[in-house]
Amino acid sequence: MVTNLEKPYGETEFDPVRAFLGCLMACSAERARELLAGMRPSDADPGVRGVVFDLAVRVTGAGVAPGPQVLVAEARRRGLLATEDQAHGLAMWVFETYQGAPWPEAGWVLRTHVLETAYRRAVAEHAQRLAQAAETAATEQLPALLEPSDELVDLGQRLATDLARWQRDIGPDVIEHRRAA
Repeated sequence: MVTNLEKPYGETEFDPVRAFLGCLMACSAERARELLAGMRPSDADPGVRGVVFDLAVRVTGAGVAPGPQVLVAEARRRGLLATEDQAHGLAMWVFETYQGAPWPEAGWVLRTHVLETAYRRAVAEHAQRLAQAAETAATEQLPALLEPSDELVDLGQRLATDLARWQRDIGPDVIEHRRAA
């Protein structure tokens, strides 16, 4: 069998946010708190991913493991499921996410992928604003527009921190040390 390197996840695209959320749903409250430390709700995509991410942050902050039933119950408690269709849609999305979740041990890798995805999205949005401004803004405004926003800088720093963690952990001595422990 030859692996398709163009689509290594089959016909579906790898969704790091959804994988991370599924991983969180399989974690204890303590593990979820570690994985969520320093993350922002804006790190998740908008839409259902952002809503579920926010729910996970809230329940984890309250000391509760963000399991799928807990997340759906919290959505209901917060009034996010006003119609039967909304309740069914969110519940199905959450349970399908949980069903396909990687093990909790994958959390740090997935967290880094979420930050990378958010960073790439933020850079693309910044580039779009620059391209639009290049055509329409006053010439005097252009230098200020070149500067990235504080949010973009913060996201880049958080991603660099996570990537540095992986660079520092790589090496056969780390594997041998962990194997001996």
